[in-house]
Amino acid sequence: MNQKIRSFLINQCIKGEPIFYEEIGKMLSLDLSQESDRYILSTTLGTISAYEFNNGRPLISSIAIYKSRNDHGYGFYDLCEELNIGKAKKLLKELYGFSQIEECKRFWRKKENFDAFATIVEPVTTYEIDFFSKGEIDFLHEWKERVYEKDNAEHITAKNYIMNSCGIKTQYWSNEIVKRLPELDRFNWRMWNQKGWQETPSGKIRVARFKPYTWARIYRKGDDKKDIFFTVGVDGNSKELVYKLDYYFEANSYLNANQKDIIYKNIPAELRWQSIKIDQIANYNWTKLLDITVSFISQHLHIYDKLIDMVWGNKEPESLFSNILRPQPLPQRGHLVLPHLNPSFKSVIMDYLKEATEKKELGNNGEELVRQYEINWLNNLGHKDLASLVEIVEDGRGFDIQSFYEDRRPKYIEVKTTTFNSLTPFNLTINEKLFAELNKENYVIYRLYNYDDEDNTADFFIIQDIEETLLLQPTEYRAYIKKQIADNNNN
Repeated sequence: MNQKIRSFLINQCIKGEPIFYEEIGKMLSLDLSQESDRYILSTTLGTISAYEFNNGRPLISSIAIYKSRNDHGYGFYDLCEELNIGKAKKLLKELYGFSQIEECKRFWRKKENFDAFATIVEPVTTYEIDFFSKGEIDFLHEWKERVYEKDNAEHITAKNYIMNSCGIKTQYWSNEIVKRLPELDRFNWRMWNQKGWQETPSGKIRVARFKPYTWARIYRKGDDKKDIFFTVGVDGNSKELVYKLDYYFEANSYLNANQKDIIYKNIPAELRWQSIKIDQIANYNWTKLLDITVSFISQHLHIYDKLIDMVWGNKEPESLFSNILRPQPLPQRGHLVLPHLNPSFKSVIMDYLKEATEKKELGNNGEELVRQYEINWLNNLGHKDLASLVEIVEDGRGFDIQSFYEDRRPKYIEVKTTTFNSLTPFNLTINEKLFAELNKENYVIYRLYNYDDEDNTADFFIIQDIEETLLLQPTEYRAYIKKQIADNNNN
């Protein structure tokens, strides 16, 4: 349980001032546009309120609300239902969250309650070892690639320190991941050195060098000799915690040269290297790191599976790496103000039927890609019951796809697809805009771009809040006939 956030919530209860989820996200150094970070926020608040409830106190996470709608999230009411307080929908209708705010204010403003319960001694953490530290990663960087002298006491001490800091923590990291994803296995032998050669006056000699990294491999059970895996570990060269989709490319790999070439060409660029830099380490702990890396692996297991099939199965690479979406971050470049409209008023010959048909086909292809992406994502999380319910809805609903979040809330997805780049503007109907405003907590836009109709693939990013993310420019009007008022002067 996060003691800092709990203390902050208690103080807000005493002040009687609700706090926005967005502010708590900043305290936790979270990016709430990322689903994995929203999950961390939900888990953090849920853990605190569950603890309070189990000890006979009001739910202090009720003091946190959405900035955009001045109300509690569905996650709060789902927690209430899990705690057997009542049905989520009924509690939401009754505004139970706001009655809990009043209960929290009354409870924590009593000095005897604050003195007795504000500070708690938590049970021993469920994590068995301390988190990675900057000093450990700096040490790995300092000793990387040095020739190891087996009779040198300083070298022996350095070896033991690396093995018992970055080495054992990388091992622990991978062990905890597979506890959460039981269909996976790992190989995490704490190798601290690598063999090499050193020039001497009498010629080259075989030596052992300190490795510049620690690593653990994670793969599906039974795939241990296929040499394709997710990697987690510490990179001493760049001084980062790293997680990525990878393969074993050394000479003693089970993979032949052709297989290695296929993998190299087909691992998506965004999966080759994800990292947390050393100057960000202080903002992380085991909970946050595990949430992020478990989410990364579960979201991309379908890519891993396709690589395995491609290299070790009988399928052709072209058929395997079609029909996929590649997640990307929200573009940082964009417009500060709406661009100036500058129509040419020149005549244009348009084949409207052809254009409408092509747009419809492009839209349908994008929707089907997103539908399958959501099904894969939910299946990888173990929500097979929800995956079976993902569907493309009929026109006119204000969104395209009914899916679900990790916490089982409904997710309403509008899909916008283009063959052009990520900054290409798109049309949003008034129906879609109004639906988005009414369903802010559950509505997202999947913006697909760089769509390739030959392979049926695209890059995409997710828009969570249209008011915060988009500049909207009216380009079409609905015209009504004005009521004609008689001119009395002409009677």
